[in-house]
Amino acid sequence: MQDPVQANANQMLMQILQQQQQLMAQLTHNITEFVYDPEQGCTFDSWYARYEDLFDKDAEKLDDAAKVRLLMRKLNPPAYERFTSFILPKLSKELTFSETVAKLRTIFGSPVSVFPRRYLCLQTTKDDADDLVSYSCKVNKACVDFKLRDLSEEQFKCLIFVCGLKSPRDSDIRMRLINKLNETEDISLEKVVEDCKTLLNLKQDNSLVEKQQSLSAVNAVHKERPPKPYNKQGGGGTVNNNHPKTPCWSCGGMHFSADCPFREHQCRECKKKGHKEGYCACFSSVNNSGSSKKKKKKYGGKNKDVKIVSVKNISQQRKFSEIEINKIAVRLQIDSASDITIISDECWRQIGQPQGTTPSCNAKSATGGSIDLAREFWCDVNIGGKSKRCLCRVASPNLDLNILGSDWLELFGLWDVPISSFCNKVTNRQPRTDDFLQAQFPKVFSSEMGLCTKTKVRLTLKGDPKPVYRAKRPVAYSVQGAVEDELQRLQTLGILQPVDHSDWAAPIVVVRKPNGRVRICADFSTGLNDVLESNQCPLPLPEDIFTKMAGCKVFSHIDLSDSYLQVEVDPRDQPLLTVNTHKGLFRYTRLTSGI
Repeated sequence: MQDPVQANANQMLMQILQQQQQLMAQLTHNITEFVYDPEQGCTFDSWYARYEDLFDKDAEKLDDAAKVRLLMRKLNPPAYERFTSFILPKLSKELTFSETVAKLRTIFGSPVSVFPRRYLCLQTTKDDADDLVSYSCKVNKACVDFKLRDLSEEQFKCLIFVCGLKSPRDSDIRMRLINKLNETEDISLEKVVEDCKTLLNLKQDNSLVEKQQSLSAVNAVHKERPPKPYNKQGGGGTVNNNHPKTPCWSCGGMHFSADCPFREHQCRECKKKGHKEGYCACFSSVNNSGSSKKKKKKYGGKNKDVKIVSVKNISQQRKFSEIEINKIAVRLQIDSASDITIISDECWRQIGQPQGTTPSCNAKSATGGSIDLAREFWCDVNIGGKSKRCLCRVASPNLDLNILGSDWLELFGLWDVPISSFCNKVTNRQPRTDDFLQAQFPKVFSSEMGLCTKTKVRLTLKGDPKPVYRAKRPVAYSVQGAVEDELQRLQTLGILQPVDHSDWAAPIVVVRKPNGRVRICADFSTGLNDVLESNQCPLPLPEDIFTKMAGCKVFSHIDLSDSYLQVEVDPRDQPLLTVNTHKGLFRYTRLTSGI
């Protein structure tokens, strides 16, 4: 027979366990799930601040392990997975409640340090869309994030000092001082100034060493070689110690033509003697008796001319000019040594792939190599506000050439103006591509309403709900005209259809856009939203998104006009999407942002 004392103790223990279970269930119901979203300000500190009294007061009867279990239940799956991976090889049940809270604050804290919060607080201004109450809330939150109580007078002076260093020349000093503000509490304006002076002295010492090294390198490069004996008559003459000012026309070497080793060499290209392969044009121009000026043939002649083109000159002093070809902005490298202007196949596609003909000339590089031309076409060119009809050549797809040659420079009279007036030096800035994209994909940039053809929206109701009909809401007389115009526009586009009656009806909400127009939204929170089944769609973590973007170089964003209205609704669900306006009942055929 069981001992009465033991039975009574077991009964009391069961009552305590039942009370704890009831308390756990009640607390679990009262606490919302924690979702880490630092961009929206959802950190563990902000979430735990709401329930700290609940854990301290209401859950004081729970032991430490029960509090840990309760806290683990309220972490959403991604947060729980991240926490358990962080504390490995330990398990969550091996930590105390205070240790668990400390770990969660470390893992799910704010990624922004105190300095940017204080800097943004000093930049707080009222937006046009904010009323005075919302602006006061913004100021209040910014001042709380500022942590004014933790800031001494000297720290505030240092903060103002750093915020005023906006010049790019002070980037090193600014970065070092920001790091000191975040890590050091014992700081003063005097110490900050001393640190700045020290850093400036270090930069001067470093530049002195670099300057000394560069001088040594320059001396090594320009070290003079012993003069080469040169007998102008081939023997018995005097020695000339002078060096040639220009390269040899026959081979490109730095010596006089009389010393050229290719004087008796026969070229395999033109079969002439006295020069190296690739220097046929230069050698012919020097040995040509009479005028050295070439007579250029007109475009479209029967015989193809040979044009000399400088291929991809990459010197430090190269210059570019942004011009328009067929009203599309392109960027060409200025090369006055090139006889013709050539664009790449990619550039030709960007300007709309204009029709062309077979090239009327052959192109060779300055070294004599052949350059394949795919086509030539006439186009409208605008340089510096002046428009001309020009002949343009397109290189083969395997060549990346975008050269503004001497033919266009002469046609536009650019020889007589400073080159800086129509060109810009090369920078890290990439050319604008929006004009190219608009020319390639005109339908994407069209102002017409789009339509998603991949799917239709299907609304699923919970059970068999009763229809909810809500009366219209009054619209201010000052915006009635704009609302009626917007209703007419949506009706013209087929997004709204007027109906005589409906079992379902929701009022509209009019929102004014920054551009002065209005957006009409349906307020389906009046009844329809409560009876709709929610679509469960898991959202990826920011870490997962950044991992997939590793190694990417080109990023873009898209802003669809009336994006919700580009998705079609299943016709069987249209009676549910009826709105009540001062102009009558309308039914949506596209998805509205009110859902």
